[in-house]
Amino acid sequence: METGLRVCKKCLMRETAGQEELFVTLQRYIEDIDPGLRTPQGEYERRLQVCKECERLISGMCQACGCYVELRAATAAQICPYEHW
Repeated sequence: METGLRVCKKCLMRETAGQEELFVTLQRYIEDIDPGLRTPQGEYERRLQVCKECERLISGMCQACGCYVELRAATAAQICPYEHW
């Protein structure tokens, strides 16, 4: 059955149509991260840009580790499984 939605291989959750509810849930989780543990905004955006250029990004998820990249990038102590950041 055709749904009309296509998989965006280079999109983050915040850019994926039809995933608004999941994105809101991720945003709430990110906002609840202790500020001392959260990645500074500039570094967070840099990490996401690196992920957007990675061939392992599929619809906001890292195919290398299975995480939502917006969530992983939001915690300063987290690293990319391929050490891109």
